[in-house]
Amino acid sequence: MTGALYRTGGSSQDQFRVIVESTVEYIKDRWPEELGKLKYLILDAPILGVNSTYVKRWATRPESMTVVLYRLPITRLDQVGSVVEERVRIEHHVFEAAAALIGKEPWELIFGDDED
Repeated sequence: MTGALYRTGGSSQDQFRVIVESTVEYIKDRWPEELGKLKYLILDAPILGVNSTYVKRWATRPESMTVVLYRLPITRLDQVGSVVEERVRIEHHVFEAAAALIGKEPWELIFGDDED
């Protein structure tokens, strides 16, 4: 009746938070000058306007160097098959939001410099 996450004491919200947290820590360690002060906030969902045709997965708050991840749209609207694919998808949204925060493309953060 309960999933594997509940048998181990964790919930899907806990797993989402752990993935976001570890991805943010990786980004902060990898790009300390540009993103060393990066913070994150996880909210269930964005506020939708009356004429909304798209549900945001993330938002940025440049004044506080914060990325906001919307858990429900990421986990419910972009469903994929495996746990690994889900983790990669969540990580991608974190990279995408962090890159937007500093005016870069996600691939610039994901692949980094050739000098490493």
